[in-house]
Amino acid sequence: MASIALYYPWMHFQDTDWLKLSLLSWERIVRLRPRTVGDRDSEVVREIRGESDLLQEITPSRHDLETVADAFFELLGHEDLVWELNALHLGAADLTLGVSEDLFPPLSQRMTETGHHPALLWIYCGGTGTKMSYLLRHQLIEAGLAVQVDRRDPWIGLQPRLGTVYLTALADTVARHNALSPVTDDPRMHQAVGALDRLADLLDLPVTPALQDTRAAYAHLSLRAVIRPERIAAVPVSRLVAFRQRYAPELAAFHAHIDSLATELEQIAAVENAEIAQAHLQTLYERTTKPQLDELRRGLRAFGVESTLSMLGLKVDLGAVSGTALGTLAVSGGHPAMGAGAVALTVVPYMAGRLKARQQQRTDSPVAYLLAAEQMSKRSRLGFPI
Repeated sequence: MASIALYYPWMHFQDTDWLKLSLLSWERIVRLRPRTVGDRDSEVVREIRGESDLLQEITPSRHDLETVADAFFELLGHEDLVWELNALHLGAADLTLGVSEDLFPPLSQRMTETGHHPALLWIYCGGTGTKMSYLLRHQLIEAGLAVQVDRRDPWIGLQPRLGTVYLTALADTVARHNALSPVTDDPRMHQAVGALDRLADLLDLPVTPALQDTRAAYAHLSLRAVIRPERIAAVPVSRLVAFRQRYAPELAAFHAHIDSLATELEQIAAVENAEIAQAHLQTLYERTTKPQLDELRRGLRAFGVESTLSMLGLKVDLGAVSGTALGTLAVSGGHPAMGAGAVALTVVPYMAGRLKARQQQRTDSPVAYLLAAEQMSKRSRLGFPI
């Protein structure tokens, strides 16, 4: 599982809670957003940008653009497909004929400048950070599949179905060339993985809800199992950033755990019904990850050292230490002969050993990250530090 995600198809995130979960799921999230494009990010996104290195903005390489363009040039040779995509309509309004409003771009992605039809999907084609090769842009305009306000305008408008397929294929290509995992917070989008190889199929079918990258979906499902939705919404960005930094090794171990489920996740990726696919993910979680998480909880309790939410006190299992000097001290009721020096010689080494063993068990567990996330969300709700 790649530790860096590629957000698609939009330049601005749509779901703040999804992004917060992603902050806990990925080491970094990359998005294709030219620096010259106006900032429409929410305050939460701006806060994340300011307090962490989670978000990184890149532009497609020339190799990326040429790879996608070659695939679309091949499609343009099929006259029946071009006809279905309104090839004979040259007006912006005509390009949206027969397209459901459900497919229109979200509000944060719509153009508001004069001449830019709000229902079209506008793709940036400026000199710096362009998302489409010059030759493909020219071909699409000539075929009547795209419109441009004027030659100086850095944007071209596409029918939403064609535009989302293009951006999905671009995400697939950039992800392949850079070892990234495509992820999205828009359930209407096609699955990006493998999109470049099935363009004709995607264009022939309407955009429908689909389960995206099953590994990313599994990470989110696991986190939602330990963090209630209302809690993630209430957790400040600064707390999430601090948690990411503190538990980076545990996150890497959790990624390795998800990698170990690759065979099952690949089978779920082939499921066509989104609800059934989600049910398969839930079953996989309850069969594999949840038992390990429950076992970790039991194992930590067995050491006789339990952390309260605030980590302000320690509880010692007297049964576990019977026969030791510490056990004798406890049984005797704290006889005066057992002074502070004796306590230091017995309690401190015992507690140190227990804490070390406890920490080792957490370190060895591939799901320790989930337990830490659960505790973090509870402490955050109560106002305690991480």
